[in-house]
Amino acid sequence: MSITYFPKLHPDELVYSVLARFYQGAGYPNYILGATDLFLNKTGMPSIEFVNGMRQEVLDILLNEITMEELIEKHTMFPYYGRFLPKETREKAFWALVGMKNTYYDLVKIPTRESRSLCYCAECLKTDREKWGEGYWHRIHQMPGVRICPVHKCYLKDSGVRICSSKSPSLISIEELDLPMDAIKCNDDKECLLAEYVMNVFEAPVNMEADVSIGKYLHSKMYYTKYMAKNGGCRKMKLLYTDFVEYYRNNLHYGLTELWHMEKMLEDKRTNMYEICQLAMFLGVLEDALVEMKMPEKSQQEEFDEKVRKMREQGIGYNRIGRALGVSSLTVRNVGKYVPREKSTYKNGAKKKDWEKIDKELFPEVQGIVKQLYGIANQRPHRITVCTIARKMGINERSMNNLTRCKAEVEKYYETQEQYWAREVIWAMHELQRAGKEISRTQIYALTNMSKANLISCIPELRQIAPLELASQIEALL
Repeated sequence: MSITYFPKLHPDELVYSVLARFYQGAGYPNYILGATDLFLNKTGMPSIEFVNGMRQEVLDILLNEITMEELIEKHTMFPYYGRFLPKETREKAFWALVGMKNTYYDLVKIPTRESRSLCYCAECLKTDREKWGEGYWHRIHQMPGVRICPVHKCYLKDSGVRICSSKSPSLISIEELDLPMDAIKCNDDKECLLAEYVMNVFEAPVNMEADVSIGKYLHSKMYYTKYMAKNGGCRKMKLLYTDFVEYYRNNLHYGLTELWHMEKMLEDKRTNMYEICQLAMFLGVLEDALVEMKMPEKSQQEEFDEKVRKMREQGIGYNRIGRALGVSSLTVRNVGKYVPREKSTYKNGAKKKDWEKIDKELFPEVQGIVKQLYGIANQRPHRITVCTIARKMGINERSMNNLTRCKAEVEKYYETQEQYWAREVIWAMHELQRAGKEISRTQIYALTNMSKANLISCIPELRQIAPLELASQIEALL
């Protein structure tokens, strides 16, 4: 069949929506006949948020005034799901969509387990009917996590047209549904502000060449705040999350609802746009800045290290530097024990080091680092190795072989991988108990990054170090 009439795409309209308007207007008696004229695979499920393989005749009409790249960026949900993916993954997903290949589905992270429906704004629907003579499905009403229309600030309504569920293939336009038209205004200023923030980021052009990870970028926006150690070496995650929860007190229905969600994002293991916008807005990052993601020339830690080294070059001692910078002398020493090298008086190279003296000087520092990493109070434990301690102190691992007392102190804490996992599981159990959360394998895996096999393998060690009741409770989860 030759297509004699096809509706024009409206601003912010999903590709699915214009196909549904065509299907309704053409008056097909059943879906298969319409799908035969539209898609390469007439029995496939129409993609609501993205695109299916379409016949060339349909593409020629859709691409009469825009390119395929513009169609994907302005009429699908790619900017929501793909914007903050790693560069290589983002590019693969985008070009898979441009080529209408299903491989994009394995690259973008779509919340398929959620029961979601197409949403609409009653005020937008009224406006569309006045302006265009009909309504259509808007992209900005389908952003997971956003419950209100970013334009009219009224709550979105569920149309009943399922996005993520098993259903028969269908193309349903908004005009063929009998939908309620009452609009309920949102009176929560924070939620209104966040919805508008997400929309502004969503509608901005996607920079396909951007090669900055979202985790590193958001980490950089914490420089010189109370959420970063003064030397820039670590984040104060519990304080950050406590303040974050207070800031979004009435709006944590979706997104960063757990501390570990935030930790995963900052480690580049979560790229949900709503969550990213939540944290970015909390940190005071403007929408344009989040879209561009420009990193500072130097990190806070690099600038701190430079200050310490310059002060050392001036002959200032560790204790005095620590007081001046508001940190401990131990933190200053960790920069790397920088002292300008003396000119050699030996024919064969640099001045010979007094390892016994260095070993004696560094021993208290090694003791402090080992205890800190092993786990104090509620801190997460770390596995103690010579390599870890050397890196933490800023010295070469091979140098530790010359520091006999320091190395012996580190080796006191030697443990197998299974022994370390056992300590980590105990820590995770205590964390969940303190937070008043249900203890489950899933929660333990999320906190520790362990697998079920890891958990099983450390059970014998758990029996050795954990109270009998706690060990039994963990075994019961398997």
